[in-house]
Amino acid sequence: MKQTLGFTLSVLLTVFLLAVLYSGPAAGQAKLDGKAIFMAQKCNMCHSIPTAGIEKTTKSAAMAGPDLVNVKTDAATLTKYLRKQADKNGKKHVKAFTGSDEELGALVAWIQAQKK
Repeated sequence: MKQTLGFTLSVLLTVFLLAVLYSGPAAGQAKLDGKAIFMAQKCNMCHSIPTAGIEKTTKSAAMAGPDLVNVKTDAATLTKYLRKQADKNGKKHVKAFTGSDEELGALVAWIQAQKK
C-alpha cells in the first residue's frame, strides 16, 4: 500500500511539473507586442507606420515626426535616442520613452521590422 501511494504521488508530481513547464510562458513572460506598446506610448500622435495601418493623429506640421517604415537606425542607437540619451541630427527625441527596458526592446524590434 505504501509503495502504491508513493508511486501515485510521484506520478502526480511529475505530471504537475510537466504541465507547468510545458504550459507556455507565464503571464509576466508573455511576448510583448511592439504595436500595442507603440499605441500605448502614443507614438502615433507624431509618427505614422502605414505598413501597420497607423496614421499620425497630429495635424500640426511642427509636431509631425517621420514615417517609421524602413528605419535604418541600429537598435542600440534607436534605444538611446528614445530614452533621450542620444541625439539624431543634433536633436533629442521630443518625448522620452517611459516603459520598461523589455518594452522598449520590443518596440524597437517591431519598428525595425516595418518594411515596405
